[in-house]
Amino acid sequence: MFKRALIAAAISLAAISAQASDVLLTENFDDVTTLASSGWSFLNLSFPAGTTDWAQGDQTVFTSQAGAPESYISANYNNAAAGGFIFNSLISPTFSTAAAGTITFWARAAADPGYSDALNFGFLGSSFGSFSSQLVTLTGEWTEYTVSYAAQGAGSVGRLVLSYVGAADSSNYIGIDTVTVTAVPEPSTWLLMGLGLAGVAAVRRRTAVKA
Repeated sequence: MFKRALIAAAISLAAISAQASDVLLTENFDDVTTLASSGWSFLNLSFPAGTTDWAQGDQTVFTSQAGAPESYISANYNNAAAGGFIFNSLISPTFSTAAAGTITFWARAAADPGYSDALNFGFLGSSFGSFSSQLVTLTGEWTEYTVSYAAQGAGSVGRLVLSYVGAADSSNYIGIDTVTVTAVPEPSTWLLMGLGLAGVAAVRRRTAVKA
């Protein structure tokens, strides 16, 4: 009987462990030339058009949040022509939104005085009507940002949209690194874990009494 309780506890713990680490998407930007083949999209609506786009990080400006010094994706003020407006988007591959989830990424700007770099980011569901975003002014240090989304139902998908925005003349240089999308376990799974832990505790108590 107690062996069965222990096995049941182990199974429930294994289930929660598997779900808690259900990473749907991860990108470290080691080589940005491979992003398109991995499902990432680029949409530069800056006007007038500039001379640059999303590019590999430049370690002489600043180093990555993690990994090799240049392993991040960057963009700069030349995304739009002088006097123009930057609106350059980086869009992730689709990921399942059947269950609720959390998106995290790191971003920063160059620490040069006199400039201000802004990033608009958000979750895009199966239709553009489900897009929600927030605008932040980036600092000169790597900062982690989080986007949470609710369960959308079986078969649904979503994307992360990251848009570098602002006046070209007052913008400078930004970097984005370590994007991770993780599914959040359902409450029923947490209940299984609790029952499993209770089972383990019961077995330990009974064993201690026998001893």
